[in-house]
Amino acid sequence: MEVDSDPTFAKEAWRNELRSLKTEIDPSTEMTVVAHLVAFLDHMAGSFLFYRAMSDELQLDGLADQLGWARFVTTRTPKTGPLTVHAATGNMELHRFGYMQPIEATETVPLNSVSVALIPGLAFDKRGNRLGHGAGYYDELLSRLPNVCLRIGVTPERLIFDEIPTEPHDVAMTHLASEAGVFTVADADS
Repeated sequence: MEVDSDPTFAKEAWRNELRSLKTEIDPSTEMTVVAHLVAFLDHMAGSFLFYRAMSDELQLDGLADQLGWARFVTTRTPKTGPLTVHAATGNMELHRFGYMQPIEATETVPLNSVSVALIPGLAFDKRGNRLGHGAGYYDELLSRLPNVCLRIGVTPERLIFDEIPTEPHDVAMTHLASEAGVFTVADADS
């Protein structure tokens, strides 16, 4: 696919194309990505923000199993407003899109405690740009995280492109994690 001069139109065209290509994740790909992340994160301090996966995203529960669930925090999508962050060990409920999220009454976690954010996406490019589903939840959340927080896009290698469309509000990743490993992106500012 090519990047159109109108980023909003181009992003929607990319989303439509990528959604039609999305399939279930191969378990061996998932295990390999988790192994790379375990090796990369094992020595790091702070809390690790991760997502609870939809059926077409890499599942990271195995990462929490290996590094300890107490080190992880996760998001909740409220009825209105921005994503909130909570301990991953609390009570969970099923979101309408099929992933687990903290229940509404769970206490929030301060964002300055997050040292690494593991972020899903429909696609990423080699400069760390992310194409999400279009609601803007993760870009808004990423803009509130400390500047020193590592932002790691988690995706199968086949969904990393040379370039994807971007807009000024998009927050780029500092690293990408795939079955090829965890690597710093070309334009990372950290």
